[in-house]
Amino acid sequence: MQLALAYLTLIVFPVFALFVFQRFSRAQAAAIVVLAGSILLPERVAIDFPGIPPFDKEYITYLSALIAAYVFRKRSVLSAQFLRGLEAAVLLIALANIGTAYMNPEPLLDEGVLEAGLSLYWVISKTGADILTVAIPFFVGRALFTSLADLYVLMRTMAMAAAAYTGLVALEVLMSIPFRSWQFSQVIFGLPARVNMRWGAAQPVVFFDNGLALATFMAIALIASAAIVKAGLPLPRMGRGVGAPRFGARVIRNLLWVGLLMTRNVAGVVYGSSFLLSYLFMRPRIVLMCGVSLVTLACIYPALRMADLFPYETLVEFARGYDVERARSFEGRFLEEEHVLGQIGDRLWLGWGTISRTPGAETFGRGEQGLDGWWTIRLGSNGIIGVVLYYMVFAIPVFRALPRLRLADRAGQILLGGLICMISIRMIDLIINGWWNCLPVFLAGVLSGVAGNLKRGDRVLGHRPGRHRSGPPPLASPVEPKESHLPTSLVLKGFPPHSERQGRR
Repeated sequence: MQLALAYLTLIVFPVFALFVFQRFSRAQAAAIVVLAGSILLPERVAIDFPGIPPFDKEYITYLSALIAAYVFRKRSVLSAQFLRGLEAAVLLIALANIGTAYMNPEPLLDEGVLEAGLSLYWVISKTGADILTVAIPFFVGRALFTSLADLYVLMRTMAMAAAAYTGLVALEVLMSIPFRSWQFSQVIFGLPARVNMRWGAAQPVVFFDNGLALATFMAIALIASAAIVKAGLPLPRMGRGVGAPRFGARVIRNLLWVGLLMTRNVAGVVYGSSFLLSYLFMRPRIVLMCGVSLVTLACIYPALRMADLFPYETLVEFARGYDVERARSFEGRFLEEEHVLGQIGDRLWLGWGTISRTPGAETFGRGEQGLDGWWTIRLGSNGIIGVVLYYMVFAIPVFRALPRLRLADRAGQILLGGLICMISIRMIDLIINGWWNCLPVFLAGVLSGVAGNLKRGDRVLGHRPGRHRSGPPPLASPVEPKESHLPTSLVLKGFPPHSERQGRR
């Protein structure tokens, strides 16, 4: 019955997406659907149709958002013109897949196991997976978020969702004390996630694949809330209207920090806490430059490793001074890279096709066997070209956005800087950890859509300084009679539509 519930949840999610897009404004609906699918749908289960990649929570989430947007916000979807943005990189990825298949037609004997050669079927299946992984999430973000107001809606929705999620994290932590390991995904869907022990207790996972994926989500939500507070923008007060204590933006930000700390994941805590402290004690421009520096480092890291110029031994020794076990795991990532680089040979540019064909990839290491870092796996499977084509989807929107930030007001610049920081930590994390989900691709699409449509004088709330309403604006109104760059929540008494404000000047 639990497994049936997991499949039923995946099946009815498109209906949920249609309901949300009918009920809420464009940006608010897209934010709700994407976040709900990312944090609530079950992992480790997929609807498997013959001839196409299995439809798991990631594919279903973004396809549902796209279909529902096409039904109820058709003009926004059509005006964005699919494949006219950076999602067109999937065409280059398809060509690279053809090249990889051409280089690997013969079966391969790897450590006593005969691996099949690549065929046209592999090219079609792999390209389909790339479209669902890169093109669709990026296009959803680019098409449905086109203004600073849309970005504000996304970031405040993410902060509020993560604040509510903190309660689930706390409950899972408390229940894991008497039961040693207690997971929502197992209790509700009968699908146990990976159990990682930290300091004698299991890390919480809730509905994510593992503790690191949960910590990464909490980290980017914390960055979103910190950017909102720094920009002086309000967050809806939790508990409003139900008799519960009402918490402001700073309290919600601090609550997210507590939730992140409860994940007990070193990488996630470092990512989120570093940027939170940066927003507390540094200027927004410096925080932005930190994010851009991380994006740059992620882009040049593969070249540094292949040239043996990255001082990873120093980093490992530094980590060993704090936690020997974490240092051992950290060092293992670099040893994986050396193994793949030493085995890849003439497949350096296009790879071996799959991780199972990469020599020694599935048996490498001691204890936990196999490769862990995404870029290492991608390098072995699709070569340097495969790594570059994926990374360009993240990096190009960042570098395109930089010269356009001056067109926005101060609050808009801070929100865009926060979005860049959120993308940057995922790019860095992909060097040593897995892919987990498509949320960073979606965020890159949001950055492309918002920055690409910026015009001089654009503001987050769409009003002149000094005319700020007292109290936080409510969530987006459920009625959206026509398309608008501003969320419906901002078309209030005292805040007439843009066309009307122009007429009053």
